[in-house]
Amino acid sequence: MRYLGMDVHTKSTVWCVLDAEGEIVREGSTPTIAPALTAMAQELATADELVAGQGVGTLTYLVHDAVTAAGVRLLSFNAAQLRMIAASRKKTDRRDAYWIAKALQTDMHPHPVYIPTGEIRELRALLSQRRVLHADYNRWRYRARTYLRAGGYAVAPGVTAVRAALAPDNALTRGAPASLTAALALCRRQEATLRAELAQLDATLRARTQTVDAVQRLMTVPGIGPLTATMLYAWIGDVRRFPHAKQLAAYAGLVPTVRQSGASVQCGRITKQGAPALRATVVQAAHVLLSRCRGPEAIPLQAIGLRIRGTRGRRKIAVVAVARHLVRLAFYILRDGTIYEARRLETRTPTAA
Repeated sequence: MRYLGMDVHTKSTVWCVLDAEGEIVREGSTPTIAPALTAMAQELATADELVAGQGVGTLTYLVHDAVTAAGVRLLSFNAAQLRMIAASRKKTDRRDAYWIAKALQTDMHPHPVYIPTGEIRELRALLSQRRVLHADYNRWRYRARTYLRAGGYAVAPGVTAVRAALAPDNALTRGAPASLTAALALCRRQEATLRAELAQLDATLRARTQTVDAVQRLMTVPGIGPLTATMLYAWIGDVRRFPHAKQLAAYAGLVPTVRQSGASVQCGRITKQGAPALRATVVQAAHVLLSRCRGPEAIPLQAIGLRIRGTRGRRKIAVVAVARHLVRLAFYILRDGTIYEARRLETRTPTAA
């Protein structure tokens, strides 16, 4: 068995091969293009069985597809969790490649990152594009509010007030200076363009998931709509990679941090590790569930939030708890092929504190 560590960069990939005893066998550099990476992996895998490792980044999918095409098993790691690299006093590309190979050889590496393929990867790409578009869409609204406030025009909080202020016939900005009018017109055009792009992307996502059984089953949970269900389906991927629901909640970063020393155990805030996009989506779904859902099927889930919230104003804690419960429900729905049924949840009536 040999171990290949790769430090991937835009132009080139520095690699190092160790044998079973941890001795350096070969070192080198290869252009970070698919044909060169595949040829490198094929050449290095001719002698003994080869397992490779890399740190995740923007080129993760490219390297993964190229190396696995050569029949080599590739493990991808979160670079921040490779302590041997982070603690190294001498950090170069060659040393980074060596330490990745050494982590493989000693089996002292973190848990590998899941690399999706096929439909899951394509959905993740679309969802990432939507997240960027939505951020830009919000940014132009914030700029419009800033322009208005700088010009002395008070704008109430909320999206509705900004949209009204951006309307061409808005009485608030009638008679405003030409510079402010031009700035607001720019914000209006950008917002309209991005809104159209978002609508088109949402239509694409709906078309691709309307026949996906798992997405339709996730939508039976109160507070989970088409976008949230698609996000859960795409970011969870193969649910069998999680041994239990708590592991999935940890992947979403919704479990508390724990510090234990002897008999002392302290639980703190949530870890916020794993998939930030998934965490943000389910937290928003929990907000919707607690504030907008009115059907009887939502009552058992709302009871969880009300019981935790009590009368002490712990709304954020309650929202996170409900979000964690939504993730756990998603685990069982995807694993068992079932749908949400309110009667299967234990209904508890919150008591006044």
